[in-house]
Amino acid sequence: MSDAKLFPGAGAARIFPAIDLRGGRCVRLIQGRRDREIDYSADPLEVAERWVAAGADCLHVIDLGAAFGEAPSTEDILRIARACPVPLQTGGGIRDDDAVARLLEGGVARVILGTRAFRDPGFLARVVERHGPERISVGVDCDGERIKVSGWEEASALDLDGGLDLVLEAGVTNVLVTAIDRDGTLSGARQDLVRRVLERGGLRVVAAGGIGTIEHVREILEIGHPGLEGVVVGRALYEGSVDLAEAVALARRFADPSRGGR
Repeated sequence: MSDAKLFPGAGAARIFPAIDLRGGRCVRLIQGRRDREIDYSADPLEVAERWVAAGADCLHVIDLGAAFGEAPSTEDILRIARACPVPLQTGGGIRDDDAVARLLEGGVARVILGTRAFRDPGFLARVVERHGPERISVGVDCDGERIKVSGWEEASALDLDGGLDLVLEAGVTNVLVTAIDRDGTLSGARQDLVRRVLERGGLRVVAAGGIGTIEHVREILEIGHPGLEGVVVGRALYEGSVDLAEAVALARRFADPSRGGR
């Protein structure tokens, strides 16, 4: 039986501080390219505890090594899930039933699927039915109109609309939407992409890619759509261009307009 801290149902958008793992190290990649890695060499659990101490009410942990076919960081992910008192979502290289079950039963709140989901819709539908839509998400990783897979190194046969059709048909209710060209660049998120997915309806959306300042966070929160679940902030936290406590406070003000979020 899982002892995971689960995400609540529909509610206000939140900040998802990112921890990207490769070989047990905390890293960031520019535009997802493994040859453009920034190595922060921090202990993943210490980083997670730092984000929680700063006010984070959830965590976003991605196993980049596993996405590239390298040794997975599963034990680090489970260690964070067990130790931290907030729900954690994780993705990266999760491509079979056993891997999904191990993470969910080990304390992870939600698993994000990518490559296998788009190549095998039957697998996606099966895990959604087995574990429930609240515990399965899909990473919709966009390079222009094309969805990319295999650690973002291969273009899938699907464009954005086709990918959204697939996840909706499988019973998915939550997606992580990443603008690959913005990811790790600190240059600002793709509001147009986030809006487009939200306007399809039927999906709650976590937006990722490009957050570099608190104003970038505000721009996504200002979309104001009830389906917006949150914003992922990664490199900007490590490099200090976004203060996590300030970002969390901003998201909470948007949740309560009487406090002046807008």
